[in-house]
Parts: sequence; C-alpha cells; structure tokens
Amino acid sequence: MFMKKKPILADLHTHLNEKKIEPKEWWRAVKKKKLSVIAITEHSYYDPKEAYLKLKKTQPKGILLIPGVEAKTSAGDLLVYGENERIYDIEEILEKKVEIEKVLKAIKKHNLVASFAHPYGFKLDSVCEALGEKEALKLTKRYKTGAEYYNGMLGSANQLLFGKKIFKKFYKVLDFLGHNRATSGLRINKPTNWTKAKMEKLALKTIERVRQGMIFAKKTKFITVGSDAHYPRSIGSAVIELKKMPKNEKEFLMMLKNKEILWAGPNIYSHHPVDKIGRKEIFEGLLYLTKKKILKKPKMRIVKKIKQKILQRKGIKRSKKISKVAKDE
Repeated sequence: MFMKKKPILADLHTHLNEKKIEPKEWWRAVKKKKLSVIAITEHSYYDPKEAYLKLKKTQPKGILLIPGVEAKTSAGDLLVYGENERIYDIEEILEKKVEIEKVLKAIKKHNLVASFAHPYGFKLDSVCEALGEKEALKLTKRYKTGAEYYNGMLGSANQLLFGKKIFKKFYKVLDFLGHNRATSGLRINKPTNWTKAKMEKLALKTIERVRQGMIFAKKTKFITVGSDAHYPRSIGSAVIELKKMPKNEKEFLMMLKNKEILWAGPNIYSHHPVDKIGRKEIFEGLLYLTKKKILKKPKMRIVKKIKQKILQRKGIKRSKKISKVAKDE
C-alpha cells in the first residue's frame, strides 16, 4: 500500500514581539500547521534577539528554529538569517534604516543569508518600490542575496479582506448606494462609487504585486517564502517544502542557497492555510494595503452629507409650509 510521505515545510518570515504574542501560542500554531522549520524574523526595532530567546526557551523537539531579523534598510525590508544568536550582535542589521550596501557588506562578512522581503510590496518597505527592479537585481547579484518569492500576507490579502463577510457586506452597501435612486437624489452616490472603484482597483493591484514579486524572485540567487505572520493564526500560510529535513541551522541555510526545495508558495497541504482571522487583523491589513486612504472620501463623509441634505429638505418643507399659511391668511 502506498504511504503518503509527510512534507517537510518551512515558514521563513514571522513575528512575535510586535503584537506581544505569547511564545506558547506561537509554537501551538507552528505545530498545528505541521511545520518542520520556522524562522523568527522580528523587526529590527522590536528587539529581535529577545523574540528569538523567548522562542528558543520553549522550543519543542523536532522543530528547527532559525534566528533571523527583518532589517529596515534604505532599500526596503531585508530578511537576514543566521546559524545562531550571534546574528543579533551585528550592529548594522539592527540599525534603523541602515544604508543597504552597508548592511549587505556586513552580512557577507559574517557569512549570513539575506533575502529581500516582499520585493513588490507597498510604500518604501520593498526593494523594487525603493530602487526599481533593475537596480534591485544588480544588488542581488553583487551580494548573492535572494528574494521572497511568495509573501503570505500579500498573497492572502484579497482572501482576508475582500473575501470576508464584513467586507462583502460593506461592498454590497457601497453597490446599493451607488445605484439607488434615492441616494442619487441626495447626490451621495458619487463618493460611494469612488470608494467601490478604489476597492476593486486595490484587489487587482494586490494580485499584480504578488505576481511581480514571484517573477523578480526567480531572477535572484535563491528564493524564500514566508507567511509574514504577525498573529499565530497566520503562521504557515506560506511555505517552502524541503527535499529533506536539515540536521541543523547551518545545513538548512546551505539547502536554501542551493535551492534544495520541492515547492514554494501557499500552504497547499493545509485545508485552511489561513484560519479564522479577527477583525483587528483585517483592518490592520487593509490600512497597510491602502496606505490609509481607501476609506477617505473625496470631499466629505457620507453620513455628514446625508444629514446636511435631510436638514436642507426639512428647511425647504418648513419654508413651503410657512408660505402656504401666509397665503391662507
């Protein structure tokens, strides 16, 4: 009888301290998704060493924990991996908005592994946004760095945001207001149509950024994949499947650079790659994706405009009533 072999899965982009997650909750999520390798890549400004030591202290047997940092550089976020906690003693990695070549030289000197996070993400946290793809590729070749082929947060964005009931309801309301005759009479359909169009545009834009990131990463020395989980429930939404279980951190990093992988992308082995996501997480993701602009109206808020129109109509009716009384007299 054919026995299905258990896949060896690794998530290489996670957080702990930023959202004050308890290590036991973090490890519970790792085990639930049946991960064999997990990297903790806390932001350089949220004490990544503390995050690593917390997890190392409670590390379960059979799961390999990779020490890492998500460094903030002049060319966007950079994922840095090491063999042990000495990675956290390198000042350049922890420096706030460090000049990109300065940190890449330090990484090369200390024989660490680096990969550009979400290369086609948003704002200035992504290398292709900050430098342009041509210059970004030059850096990856010069310093033999990789890039994040698939980022779980971006990849799941449309599912998390536009697939949730709360946003489906919101979208239906916008659609109703945009086409309803009564709202057209009040002239409030213009801002709702604007918001609806923005949401549709955002959905397509997010998918395109994921696609562009995958194409870019394939041109680099090697690829990484990570959930970019800030909450335990998102851990394991994006993974790399390895050819074999690495004996230690050093062997894993070597396998990564040598491209000894079978699969990279969404967690196809999970029936629920992303479990139930709370409203708080949804809104945080929405604010990130939209740069806090999608819910802003071009001139004034809908509710305020409705109130003004209602008061205006009441004023017109009152004037007509007074005029009628005056005529009768």
